[in-house]
Amino acid sequence: MEISCREVRHELANYMEDDITEELRLRIERHFQRCDGCSALYDGLRQVIFLVNESDLIELPVGLSQRLFQRLNMKPANPTC
Repeated sequence: MEISCREVRHELANYMEDDITEELRLRIERHFQRCDGCSALYDGLRQVIFLVNESDLIELPVGLSQRLFQRLNMKPANPTC
């Protein structure tokens, strides 16, 4: 069963924190293989998280990641999905 871009965006934070079922993880990874938009979104978020974790100079405001994921859920990653 395929997963939509909207569902991927909704589960992306849980996916990144490895807080999902194995079945859902596999569905999301298959989606990344066919959807350039969602794949790029995931790669971009991974890069941001890496850079933030590597920097001692940046202190993120409380709730920033939650607000980021809420905004991502408002916009389609790929209108054709």
